Amino acid sequence: MTDSKISFSREIAESIGLGEAIILEQINQSSLQNKTSSLDNICSNLSFINPNEIEELLTKLIKIGLIVEQKINKEIVFSLKRKEELSRSGKWLPNQEILDQINEYGIPEDFAHSQIEDFNKLSNERDSQESNWGIKFLRFVIKKWRFKEAEDNKKKKRKQIDKDWVPDLDAKEILINSGIDEEFLLKELPEFIMYWRERKEESDIWNSKFIAHIRRRWGRLSQIKEIDDLPSKMTSNWNPNEDFFDILALTDIPREFAEKIKPEFIMYWKENGQSLTSWNSKFLQHVKYNWERNNNDENKEHKKQLENRIESSWKIEEKPIMKSSSPQSSEKTRENFKKLKEKYQI
Repeated sequence: MTDSKISFSREIAESIGLGEAIILEQINQSSLQNKTSSLDNICSNLSFINPNEIEELLTKLIKIGLIVEQKINKEIVFSLKRKEELSRSGKWLPNQEILDQINEYGIPEDFAHSQIEDFNKLSNERDSQESNWGIKFLRFVIKKWRFKEAEDNKKKKRKQIDKDWVPDLDAKEILINSGIDEEFLLKELPEFIMYWRERKEESDIWNSKFIAHIRRRWGRLSQIKEIDDLPSKMTSNWNPNEDFFDILALTDIPREFAEKIKPEFIMYWKENGQSLTSWNSKFLQHVKYNWERNNNDENKEHKKQLENRIESSWKIEEKPIMKSSSPQSSEKTRENFKKLKEKYQI
């Protein structure tokens, strides 16, 4: 070769091998200089490669359809396969040697055929004038196949959330370490499962979705707490603030429903005499519980879960500041509580 350098693309070397890429470029350079590429000439120009290895590389290049050999003046010469096969419509088609090479990568032939149209469009858009479309098609198909394998593997991991799904320990630890109560996680879990099961969505990141859901709900719940953190008793004229109704809107529970059950909520906690720091939070629990209870027949699958949450909706979560010591008052509270339980079939 007149030029002491041999250059070729990394993609070609990765696709057919380093030695094959060197031989291919050597034959290409000789062709551009109108020189023949006999075995002797190739061995002379590539003296750093063993002649036996050169013969093996030439055989492989012929097999995969990148070069051809022919006899000229009693001498065997090698040349690039300039023209690839064309269909009757004039579009390029890979030859069988290229398809065999693709098959060696474990890629089905029907997949290779399905990529021909896209490959032709891409090559025409780029106005590619390279003679060796075979090796370009080989790289194109390998890239598409690897992408398909990655997508298929990802889909295999995706599945709908199971009705008994629970977040793993890492997810719980992340949430608890960020200051979120574990009890809050357990209360939100049934609704999270119900939401995604109704949508029948498949995913492989349910833990991440749960973390995002809890953080969002916890943040919004924190906003509805009153500015004054001091515990207070329920009053006859108590009303939830607008932050409460903003949260309620996210649950698709009508505002009218909350307003309807508010008087009974006030009556119960006023007679109970407990003092809490956030009546908005307590009322939100109460509204959600009663809404789910009323719609129980529409979602039988979660009937058992809702019944397990009955007592927690009425559970007093904070220590009282004052508690009446009057036996008569305690008896009256128990009687009212009994009536409410009978009304809601608790």
